[in-house]
Amino acid sequence: MSEWRSIHLTQARQVAALMGVTHGLPAPEMSVRARYEALKAADPVQALTFLAHALPRFEAILWAASMLAQAHGPAPSREQHATRAAIRHWLDQQDDTARRAAYDSAQPLARDLPERSLAGAIFYGGGSIAPLNASPVLPVPGLANRLAALAVIEAAYRSGDAPAFIADALDQAEVVADHGAAGQSTGRNAA
Repeated sequence: MSEWRSIHLTQARQVAALMGVTHGLPAPEMSVRARYEALKAADPVQALTFLAHALPRFEAILWAASMLAQAHGPAPSREQHATRAAIRHWLDQQDDTARRAAYDSAQPLARDLPERSLAGAIFYGGGSIAPLNASPVLPVPGLANRLAALAVIEAAYRSGDAPAFIADALDQAEVVADHGAAGQSTGRNAA
């Protein structure tokens, strides 16, 4: 089993550290791919979370945005549409203004909506999380990936067929792991 090209971590323990796992760690010699395959067979949701943490931040966010764009379920509200538009804008123009606008647009949304989690992933994915005129404060490592995974899981459970959605999300995450951002839709086709 070969390793993925866009994942730069080599040991499953490195991913576990980003996830905040402190007990039940994989063996030091276990590769990222081997751990993922074991999790996929035992618990697809854990596999999804693991792979989301293994991906580079941007690729994890892009993958989550693509999955959200494909999600079926309750019709999005006007506020969800506005957040999706802000997410697409950030995907097209990744600057601090667009990052903060995506986050701000999601604040009126319920905490269990995938759009809010994805906007959080964007906000915590790069740049200071402090107010504009304050000293910079960096987010906790891995938080953007955790929120991207959460957005996909929330979309799955709102889809009406969570197991099928998660299986599709895993397939698409594997493509991103192998091909990077080139393996996903961007901009107007996402979120």
